Formats: sequence, C-alpha cells, structure tokens
Amino acid sequence: MAGPIQTNERIILYDIIRGFALCGIFLVNIPTMLGSDWMFGRPDYAGSDLFVRTLFDLFVQTKFYTIFSLLFGIGFSIFLERSYARGESVSRYIRRIAILFLFGLAHLAIWSGDILHTYAMWGLLLPLFYGLSNRAILTWAWGLLTVSFLLFNVAPIYVEWAFGYMYLGESFPTVFNSGFGPWLDYRFDNEILTMIQNSLFVGIEILGLFLLGLFIGRERKLLTWSIQGLTRTAAICAIAAIPFWGIIIWHHYGDGASYVSTNSAAVWISGKLLATTYVCLFTVAVRKGRTFAPLQALGRMALTNYLTHTLIIVLPVIALRAYGALSLTEGLFLSIAILIAQSFFSMWWLKGHRYGPFEKLWRLGTYGRQTKSS
Repeated sequence: MAGPIQTNERIILYDIIRGFALCGIFLVNIPTMLGSDWMFGRPDYAGSDLFVRTLFDLFVQTKFYTIFSLLFGIGFSIFLERSYARGESVSRYIRRIAILFLFGLAHLAIWSGDILHTYAMWGLLLPLFYGLSNRAILTWAWGLLTVSFLLFNVAPIYVEWAFGYMYLGESFPTVFNSGFGPWLDYRFDNEILTMIQNSLFVGIEILGLFLLGLFIGRERKLLTWSIQGLTRTAAICAIAAIPFWGIIIWHHYGDGASYVSTNSAAVWISGKLLATTYVCLFTVAVRKGRTFAPLQALGRMALTNYLTHTLIIVLPVIALRAYGALSLTEGLFLSIAILIAQSFFSMWWLKGHRYGPFEKLWRLGTYGRQTKSS
C-alpha cells in the first residue's frame, strides 16, 4: 500500500491537478472567447455543436473551476503555513492577493470571463477563517455552497416549471466586430463594472470552495488518504452523477429543451460530484507513480497559460473582426491544439526557468527581489 506523499510529490500532485483543471477551464472559456456561445446568449445547437455542448455539460462545465477553487484554498493553507513557520504576518499574503487582483483587472479589461479578480476579492477573506476549527471551516464551506445553490437555482427552476419561462438569451453585440476602439468602449461602458458586481454573488460559491480546499490542505486529505478510499469515493461520486447526466441529456436531446435552469442545476451538482471523481483518480494515479509531465508543466505555469489564452484568442478575434465566425466544434479542436502547444512550450520553458513569466512576476511582487532562500 502506498504511504503518505512526500513534500516534492505533494507539489507535483497539485501541479498535475492544476494543469488538468486548466485544460477544462479553457474548453469552457473558448466558446465565449470566440463568440460561438456568447456569455449571455443560449444559441440553438444542432449536429456536432449539439453533441459538443452536451459533452461539455456532462463532463466539463462547472467541474474545473470547482477544482481550481479547491486548489486555491489548498495553496492558501500551504502559503500561510510556511509564512507562519518563518514568523511572518499575514501582510505578505495580502500583498500577494493584491497583485492577483491587479492581474485580474488587467485581464478583465480584455475579457469578461476573468476569474482572477473574483479569486482575489474573496481570497482576501481567507485569513479570517484560518484559525477556525476544521468543523467550523466545513460548516462555513457547506453553508456557503448551499446558499449559493439556493440563490441561483431554486427560484429559476420554480419559475420555469410553474410558468413555463424560458431564457432565450441575446445575440452578441455587433460592436464586437467593429474593431478595437468600439469594442473597448463597450467593454468599459457595459461589461467591466457589471462583472465586478457579479463577482460579489458568484463569490459566495467560490469562498465555499476555497474553504473546502483549506480543510483539505490543512488536513493533508489527498496526501494521506488510502488508495482504496480515494477509489471508492471516485466511484460513488461518478455513480451519483448519473441521474443528473440523465437530466442534461433530456435537456439537449429530449423534450426538456425549454428547461434551461433545470439543466443548469444538474450541471452544477454533477460538476461538484465529477470534480471530486477527477481529483481522486488523479491522486490515485500519482500515488501509483504516474507523472503526467505535460499536465504538470501546464500546472506549474497555470497563471501564464491562463492569461495567454486570452491574448492569443480574444485579441486576434477582435482585430480580425471574427467574433462568432467559428462554431463550437471548431473552437473545441482549436482549444485542443492550443493546449498541446502550451504543454510543449511549458515543458521547454521550465527546463531553463523555475517559474513561468507571470508566476515570476507574481512571486517578485510578493517577495521582492528573488533570493535563493525565498
């Protein structure tokens, strides 16, 4: 039986899971980046696009930001644990979060789907929970997740079933294909402030996931849990997701096309279950000696790769006035090609550098001039 993971293996495990989560996040984001599925629209899918959209809802949507948020909480526990061991105060963590918020604001100026500013806004609250007992942390975590689900799912589902309400969405603004000037004006006038305000509501769930990650990191749950326990948990969560997969398939291929909110709730619940399955299975694989070098490299440079997605997709699309030109299926193949290229680039880059470019900048802002001991 495999024993507890050692320190270097622990970092490798988190990097691998982070790299896997990054892949899923890009798959979810690229439709809105390309305009094949605008953030506030719900187009009618058919053919291969319908198949891809269904696969996304079954296996991708909501699964990977859940994992990423858990990893943020785990990383927070490691960061503060090391800081307190060196006799430092929480001020360095606050500085680290402030820099992340600036990254997020700059990213938000380009693309509405930025998550970094949300992570920073709600991550700033984590030190308030660090000293609580595990029971209190779990109570807060499950309470926040429950509140988030009730706020964003129960009422829309009731309206949908009681009154037959269907959200038809909106087509993307034509200004998105009018060049950089009109596009930037629209972004600043209509989207950026709205996204920051939305973060105040979305963050309820994010903070709950942070706290679950804090508990997992503090108790070393992924590092010491038996392989049998991890495998059993993965299987139970996958089986529990099956009824919700049925709802998703019914929505896309059956008579449930108008039940958008019901589908969203099924995607949300199955997302939490499958995220647990994915994390457990990767932990088992690492415990058995798998290294997943491409995913590990992607995870070590997750911030750089995440921001690069926007630079190599959104800016060229706006420059070429090609928003909405590619289908969902075409976007899927494009995203896979980009992720493969990023994995090779990341592995090459890390042969000569300890950190990715944006990770290096973030670390420099957190610790100041780099030294061998920092």
